[in-house]
Amino acid sequence: MARSEGSTAEPVPTSSDVPPELAARAAVLVREYPECFWYWRPEASVRSVEDVRLVVRQLREYGGRDAWLAARDLSECLSPRSRRTS
Repeated sequence: MARSEGSTAEPVPTSSDVPPELAARAAVLVREYPECFWYWRPEASVRSVEDVRLVVRQLREYGGRDAWLAARDLSECLSPRSRRTS
């Protein structure tokens, strides 16, 4: 989607926009809470902002209190421009 001239809207993040530290933290949480990621293949990796959002959703939906708190912390690491507004 092209931006109109003079637009101040932030560009939509791409898969390369996920900081390596954030991807690594999400990957650690996938290993720490296997009950939330029963379908996750061992060779799969966190490579995009969408992957991080998926980790947050799964932790909140299938984890206990500790997983929910970890999801909250991970979600807070996402920059405001990468958060969904809907």
